Amino acid sequence: MQLSKEELEEHFFLDVREESEFEEKSIEGSTNLPHRKIQAIALPDSLGFWESKIPKGKTIVVYCATGKRATLAEKVLAKRGYDVVNLLTFEHAEDYATAIRDKTHGK
Repeated sequence: MQLSKEELEEHFFLDVREESEFEEKSIEGSTNLPHRKIQAIALPDSLGFWESKIPKGKTIVVYCATGKRATLAEKVLAKRGYDVVNLLTFEHAEDYATAIRDKTHGK
């Protein structure tokens, strides 16, 4: 699945699955940042390296395989002031990306 430039300007698709899962199947244009790295953002001594990979001012769409890791990531990001949509699973994220693409392209 491929997202248009306009879709990526409004949404940031954040796949919080492990790298191996992302390599196996992913949404083109999405970013992989495993939930364990997002959890590091919440640590008091965090230097913000991983947080710098997530843009402010966009809707952050998080998802994983089952929803558990996405929920953990959502909590951390929401506390940091991000606008987060938790789609729980990869399949839901695929459907959401398709709906955005279809709406943007008038389908």
